[in-house]
Amino acid sequence: MIEQPEQRKERVVMSRLVRRDQQDRTFDLEFWEKIGAAGRFDAAWQMLKEVQLIRGQRAELPRMQRNVTRIIRRSEIKKSGAAADE
Repeated sequence: MIEQPEQRKERVVMSRLVRRDQQDRTFDLEFWEKIGAAGRFDAAWQMLKEVQLIRGQRAELPRMQRNVTRIIRRSEIKKSGAAADE
């Protein structure tokens, strides 16, 4: 299993008390802006690893999907069909 070395990161702690009818997204947006792109990536990566564990998979580096598709042009189909008829 390949793991990235843990780096000490400054922990961002924020809190706010609001009434239920006065909720908006400004607090969330402010938090995600404060932690920056690297913090958002780290949070997404942590969620990915947690989903793998929930599914019973080992929390390793995920693999790329390996879908294989072959696209055949109609002109090639006609040529191969004509050759098969002969």
